[in-house]
Amino acid sequence: MPIYEYKCKDCGYQFEIKQRITEDALTECPKCGGRIERMIFGAGIVFKGNGYYTTDYVMKNSDNNK
Repeated sequence: MPIYEYKCKDCGYQFEIKQRITEDALTECPKCGGRIERMIFGAGIVFKGNGYYTTDYVMKNSDNNK
């Protein structure tokens, strides 16, 4: 289930909430009751392990470079 971040247009309060993709976006600030908007961010992808950096592909042993 994705985590969405919202920001209130009236008081500036920011918060995160887990919601289904099919759910409607929230419209009311839980603090002041003002109007809120859903923040849009790039995908949070985490690469773990070897092979994700150019330095990981460099062969350290000169015998393997032949």
